Amino acid sequence: MLFTLSHNLYAIDKNPTGFDSPEQEQRYQALINELRCVVCQNQSVGDSNAELAQDIRELVHKKIHAGETDQQIKDFMVERYGEFVLYNPPINAKSYILWYGPLVLLLLAFIMLVYFIRRHAKTTATPPSLTDEERLKLNEVLKK
Repeated sequence: MLFTLSHNLYAIDKNPTGFDSPEQEQRYQALINELRCVVCQNQSVGDSNAELAQDIRELVHKKIHAGETDQQIKDFMVERYGEFVLYNPPINAKSYILWYGPLVLLLLAFIMLVYFIRRHAKTTATPPSLTDEERLKLNEVLKK
């Protein structure tokens, strides 16, 4: 019964094809790999199968055919989706923490490591060696 009700399902690939030159296709490939899918977890638009990613690929294709530059296309995407759409967002006041935060944390961790190593070295330092008089007293105590 289930076999009679089953239908063939076809996947529709909405990836645009047909470029006027290989140069346009290279630009297209570079752009879709530089843009991040805003729906997926850390996938480029070129790698994602989400509907939004397919729409963005189609939009990039149309804009390349319209004669827009790569920068104009990126600016449009940032205006529409925010800087998250770029894999390498520009360094500005909003993104200082993103770019320099890990370096600051690493530097703080290194400073703390040096501090604790020095502190440990001071607290576990070996006592000075015994004087002759102290050795004699120690030997007397041990002989008893």
